[in-house]
Amino acid sequence: DELVPALRRALTDPLRWTRDAIKTGLLPNQTIRVGDQTMRYGLYVPPSYRPARAYPLVICLHGAGFNGDNYLERWQPRLGDAYILACPSIDDGAWWTRDGEAVVLAVVDEVSRLYHIDPDRLFLTGMSNGAIGTDLIGLNHTDRFAALVPMAGAFPQGLYPLFDNARQTSFYLIHGSQDQVMPVYFSRNVAAYLKKNGFSVVYREHDRVNPMAGGHFFPREELPELVAWLNEQQRHPSLTESTLVRDRDHLGRAGWVSLDQVAPEVASFWASEHDEEEGRRLERGAFARLVVRFDGNTAQVTTTGVRRYSLWLSPGAIDFQQPVRVVTNGRTSFDGMIKPDGRLLLEEARRWPDPAQLVLSKVEIEVPQ
Repeated sequence: DELVPALRRALTDPLRWTRDAIKTGLLPNQTIRVGDQTMRYGLYVPPSYRPARAYPLVICLHGAGFNGDNYLERWQPRLGDAYILACPSIDDGAWWTRDGEAVVLAVVDEVSRLYHIDPDRLFLTGMSNGAIGTDLIGLNHTDRFAALVPMAGAFPQGLYPLFDNARQTSFYLIHGSQDQVMPVYFSRNVAAYLKKNGFSVVYREHDRVNPMAGGHFFPREELPELVAWLNEQQRHPSLTESTLVRDRDHLGRAGWVSLDQVAPEVASFWASEHDEEEGRRLERGAFARLVVRFDGNTAQVTTTGVRRYSLWLSPGAIDFQQPVRVVTNGRTSFDGMIKPDGRLLLEEARRWPDPAQLVLSKVEIEVPQ
């Protein structure tokens, strides 16, 4: 009973972040290993940084023709010293690739290891190609981000089912009405969809024109309202309800659920870049989908395109002193006692040291076909 609160205390103990010399200020051209590659990011840590305080972290994705250090120089004066800022780099702003997603997640993990980051105040934003990456990466990892802020981006309607992952996530969209690079209707359509379906969204449209970029830019005049909005945002992970919508390439754990195996008809996003038929399958909605709702110790689960999944059980979600029942698509798939597993708790905390998402056990379910 004491292991979970003790682990939470250890994960938030300021001593975790005082083992190495603390670097602060503008830190361009940082390197990080991502698989077998060395990749780069720019970092800003306020000179007033103190490990005893948990800092919000903004991850900012650049557009084509730029790199992380360019955006570091632009964004640091805008955010000031209230935030830690990290700006990864990817060639040509290709954030929709495996490497783009991998470097973003690696930078989040690296900065969180080195500095005391508040896991409930992690924000992902980007401009142009970076806005596309903000949507794609953010919607596949909504359990990590408190808010997504795409600016002057484009998001195809065929991928709108991914928004269902973000019921607990806030959105702030900015786009120029005179944008000739990414037409404004992309953001108008996304904002209208989010509002219609009950999401938390702010949409800002400006009519300013920049001498170099035309309408395709982020005006400084928009900054105060955005920062004021960020100051109010917090992640609120639900213990009682989760939705996962995934393509074949984004399985694994997200919060309290993992998709372990999906049906062959589920499409691949990575393959869709070079396979037109795979792209058409995505447009037709060939996603795997799982919704779980807890009512006490009973989990009601509905699935489409899922062959096997796992529920990762938190002490805040169920009573381990009582039997647990899992009902999948109307049929009981588990009914019995669950034994807390201290080894699993520690293994998952090492892999993902998020004090708000600790798990004591898991139940693996084969979905009847």
